[in-house]
Amino acid sequence: MSLLELAFQLTPRLPEPILSLVASLTAAIDHALSPTRREGLRHNLEAIGAWGHPLLATPAARRAVERAIFRSYHVGFLGYLAQRRTPAHGAREPRFVGAERLYRALSHGRGAVVTAPHLGNWELAVLSLARLGFVVHVVTGLQFHASVSRAARAAKESARIAVSTPEDGFLPLLGTLKRGGLVILLADGDVYARGIPVRLFGAPSVLPAGPALLARRADAPIVHAFTVRESGGAHRIVFESAERPDRALAVADDVARLTEGVARALERAVAANITQWCIFRPMVAPDGEPAAAARGVVTHAA
Repeated sequence: MSLLELAFQLTPRLPEPILSLVASLTAAIDHALSPTRREGLRHNLEAIGAWGHPLLATPAARRAVERAIFRSYHVGFLGYLAQRRTPAHGAREPRFVGAERLYRALSHGRGAVVTAPHLGNWELAVLSLARLGFVVHVVTGLQFHASVSRAARAAKESARIAVSTPEDGFLPLLGTLKRGGLVILLADGDVYARGIPVRLFGAPSVLPAGPALLARRADAPIVHAFTVRESGGAHRIVFESAERPDRALAVADDVARLTEGVARALERAVAANITQWCIFRPMVAPDGEPAAAARGVVTHAA
């Protein structure tokens, strides 16, 4: 039995107060021992503060949000480990908002590309959709740590979630869309081969081209979604908006337009739930800085 499998069995049995205490302790340790993650997060929070976010107006406020994000990440990780929790152990079904947008997108018979940020417990959203009977396909790189990445993939596959890596290309994803399934892609992930320049919170950035390219190639809609943790440990899965490829446009123009839509949806979701956005690398670059975010198409770098 792997360490991850053992955690999947033990964590659901722990009472919520214990899980909360563990998350606080591990988050504090992670914060203290992870200078690179701290700096990446601070870079983003300063940029979003300069954009005018009301919770990030002062250094003290940004530090408070920084610590809240570290804790949110650890709460989410423990929630991932407790995914087999039953109602007898305090499991609560997530609340869906805007599900009609998802069903409307799927009514065209071409599946849907679902984009979401690293917000709340994004793993729970994928699992919840699979449990409801949707055909679900995700693209991942190294998950959590090399020592558990294989077990994490096996856990997804045992939950009927198809898993691909960027090296697998578009063909498996196109197959899922052809069957009317959902391809769920993290809009702010760093696992991609091509990027599109956008502006996030008023600053230059790059987002993966994959969602737009896949939607265009499959003539499938893009549904913008996010997950947030509510008070009391409940979760809300929101299908916020949707759009379709425009075949009247040239491919490059349509991909740029669709990626701009991904950027705006990501910006709205993160701005409304800043304390749960778990990205620990710089996502934006100051104007005039010759960073990767200002150069257009990029190659993936972890």
